[in-house]
Amino acid sequence: MKPSRILTAMLVVSLLLAPTLLAQSPDSANQSAASPASAAEVPRLIKFSGTLLDAQDRPMAGPVGVTFALHAQQSGGAALWLETQNVTPDAHGSYTVLLGGNSANGVPAELFTSGEARWLEVQVERQAEQPRILLVSVPYALKAKDAETLGGRPASAFVTTETLGGNSAGTTAASTALPGSKAQTTPKKTSSAAQPAVACTSVTSDGTAAPSSIAMFTAPCAVQSSVITQSGANVGIGTAAPGVALDIVGNNAGLRLSGTGTHQVTVTGLSSGRLGQDATGFFFSSDSNGKVVKFLTNNGTLHEWMRITSAGNVGIGTTTPANKLDVVATTAGATGLSVQATDLTAANTAVSGLANGLNGSGVFGEAENGSLAFGVWGRSASGVAGQFDGNVNVTGNLSKAGGSFKIDHPMDPANKYLYHSFVESPDMKNIYDGVAKLDTQGEAVVQLPAWFGALNKEFRYQLTCIGGFAPVYIAEEISENQFKIAGGNPGMKVSWMVTGIRQDAWANAHRIPVEEEKPAQERGYFLHPELYGQPPQKSTAWAQHPEVMKKQGQTPRK
Repeated sequence: MKPSRILTAMLVVSLLLAPTLLAQSPDSANQSAASPASAAEVPRLIKFSGTLLDAQDRPMAGPVGVTFALHAQQSGGAALWLETQNVTPDAHGSYTVLLGGNSANGVPAELFTSGEARWLEVQVERQAEQPRILLVSVPYALKAKDAETLGGRPASAFVTTETLGGNSAGTTAASTALPGSKAQTTPKKTSSAAQPAVACTSVTSDGTAAPSSIAMFTAPCAVQSSVITQSGANVGIGTAAPGVALDIVGNNAGLRLSGTGTHQVTVTGLSSGRLGQDATGFFFSSDSNGKVVKFLTNNGTLHEWMRITSAGNVGIGTTTPANKLDVVATTAGATGLSVQATDLTAANTAVSGLANGLNGSGVFGEAENGSLAFGVWGRSASGVAGQFDGNVNVTGNLSKAGGSFKIDHPMDPANKYLYHSFVESPDMKNIYDGVAKLDTQGEAVVQLPAWFGALNKEFRYQLTCIGGFAPVYIAEEISENQFKIAGGNPGMKVSWMVTGIRQDAWANAHRIPVEEEKPAQERGYFLHPELYGQPPQKSTAWAQHPEVMKKQGQTPRK
């Protein structure tokens, strides 16, 4: 099990110890000593609230053993004081304890009398060590215990000879008398830089203060309710019924964080956390795949739609991204990644791929399911669907409506292009030609490459005499990669051409069909519908990629 979280940034810590120095007459001192109420010891207890959640972000069920310890440092060093309590969280995992409740003397007051910082360590049983929490402000009220004595003497040993109301403005007078001595009065001037004194006999409500609200001064000595409320261990800002340890409700932004420092929000020492309501929002945790950041939406169950691993990989639709960005589309008909460059004012690029590694690939596409799957699909109604600046290698069949070469025109390369069409055939045919010079017998043996017979079969021949006529013919057909011409005149030149059909292993396994039925999905659609008087929506692109075509704002017509 991972370390449980002591959640929320709101640490509610209060002291139930607040001694006061009273000015008394000797008679009142005797009466006070005899009073049971004043003789009672103020409890040295610290009220602490927190939340316990398990690794699945669920409230822990109690009782849970929790050890609380006070330290002088943020980390390291021996504990100044500690105790273990059995904590029973509520349905939300929230709990409140009184530190020192397991001891008759409570928390030692001397821990807070030195003026040094104190750190609270909260350790849940069988869990990893939690970071310590800095105690602020209120816990140091324990130092007020010193006010009960002066020089080791109790407050009953001191009496005043004047009241504050008899002092002149800007001065205070206090008179102390040790037993057996006369009272002495020493006036003390108030610094001119101090704020003007306000003569308040009491602090009163202006009529709008409400229970469970944190007070706010609206004028000297007058208070009203602020937007901060407290309900049990929960504190609310903008709500009268806080449901969690810190509940902030705002019209637009519930919480604004700004500043010029390095961090606006820092969460340390936690194995997991959440920002959001229910299963919606931002979640961070650790699992077998490393430390991750998740973004969740609530569709009835917890649904992770994005993850960032500790290696810096981002996954959408996958919990184990192996690359800097892994997008996996599991919904039927969904597109894994759609990128658009919509600036119409200049040429732009929607996707750019660059691989500087040895033998890398700038763009890699793969589709392995179905005869109509496309590893890479390019489409352009006004330009070209693909542009290659360099060599192109195709290891499979190349199907096309037509083909040609395009070069700068040899006669006017600066201003014209020259095209030649490909030679087409229903067979996978190779063409070889040349010119042979006949010997004194009017014959010639034409030697072909050593690989000719292994590559070709079903040969066809053509012979044409040059400079005259002669009944030339094929005296011997191709055998051992050669053939013989005869019937010509001595010294005559003969132009010859031989064709053959490929018979290599790849060609035998991938014969190009001359005719075939259209797949059921493409029937009623055309490669070039405009040539048959059909609308653009009858293009086979609609049959193959209807989602993409719909995104382009087109609607197919039947």
